[in-house]
Amino acid sequence: MKILFLDIVWPLYLADGSLIHRFELVSNLARLGNEIHIFTTDRASLSNISNIHCHYVPPGSFFSLAFNYFRRYVNILSSETFDVLYTRNPNLGFLSGIFCKSRFREMVFELNGIPEDESSLFRTKNEEGSISQQGKKRGFSFSKTYFTMHSRIKLFILKKALEFSDRIIAVTPGIKANLEKVYSIPGEKIIVVSNGANTSLFKPLDQRDCRKELNLDPEICYVCFVGNLAPWQGLEYLVKAAPSILSRFPECRFLIVGDGVMKNELLKLSRELGVEDRFIFTGVVAYDRVPIYINASDVCTAPFIFARNAKIGLSPLKLYEYMACGKPVVASDITGVSDVLEASKGGIPVLPESPDALSEAVLKLLENPDLRSKLGSKGLSYVTENYSWYSVAKQVDRVCKSGLQG
Repeated sequence: MKILFLDIVWPLYLADGSLIHRFELVSNLARLGNEIHIFTTDRASLSNISNIHCHYVPPGSFFSLAFNYFRRYVNILSSETFDVLYTRNPNLGFLSGIFCKSRFREMVFELNGIPEDESSLFRTKNEEGSISQQGKKRGFSFSKTYFTMHSRIKLFILKKALEFSDRIIAVTPGIKANLEKVYSIPGEKIIVVSNGANTSLFKPLDQRDCRKELNLDPEICYVCFVGNLAPWQGLEYLVKAAPSILSRFPECRFLIVGDGVMKNELLKLSRELGVEDRFIFTGVVAYDRVPIYINASDVCTAPFIFARNAKIGLSPLKLYEYMACGKPVVASDITGVSDVLEASKGGIPVLPESPDALSEAVLKLLENPDLRSKLGSKGLSYVTENYSWYSVAKQVDRVCKSGLQG
């Protein structure tokens, strides 16, 4: 197939979950023999992979980047035709459905979350900040109006993009159910394809070597989190669990690998609880170095909150990547997460938003090296067999081809 992938693939050193998903999916679809056309701000990341054609967009300010991207997008679709237009971007799906339907045989739209849920979480944080500042009621009112209008426009565009799409890929059954119920999308149009892990990159490594490379103490224990520091990740509960964990393992350190909007709030909370010196916030870490941090750790965590996550379920990259490195996982008992933990026997599900439950599970693993080894081994086997990105790409490949054959 000749596939136009309508999303920018940024330099991999930025390494957030969305970028990793795009990079791995594109790479593995190409490995399956498809001709993939992508837009990228990084000439190097994918240009050396067979079957991938990179259309370079020079980096710059938001407006210059958007202008250059749109210009390349128009030029390509005016001069070439494609079997499949594949996108995760509602705006591009909307525009393509209106203006460019004749340039591709089918459009496949991938959905990884419910936008109104994410918007409401960010809006709540914004409103809390506005309310806490005296004398800013007008700003608060303007903020509410802005978010309401912005959300309505986004939802209109998403609905239209979904209508224009021939196939929709949802990463969880919960997202599929939401699309059927709220957006009235026929169930047969939606196929569930979970996320995965790069099992060639994320694999067990010697713990002492990893700690030496990161200049970490080889004799103490480390609890790890990897990901975007966003409201739904529930990292504040890991910070709140820290005092209890430290009461029994006073030398323990917490590796927070990533960056995001919650960082300052998490730093403030750790100071208030007197555990700031036990947390190591790494900031953005290059994708190919993330496995070193995971392998340097003893226990990996994913303390997701109820909001957003419980409604649609999860297919979290971090869970598969932790397990692919052979590490035991403590994660929230939420659909998608607990399902994987139960099937793999690779970790301990805990009550979401409960520092006590989180600390109890982490302590259980820190106190029992044999249990850590047992759970890590089971998780590794399960992910290697079921959730490699190559297996995910094969499922996406079948979805695209089934639409063309139909």
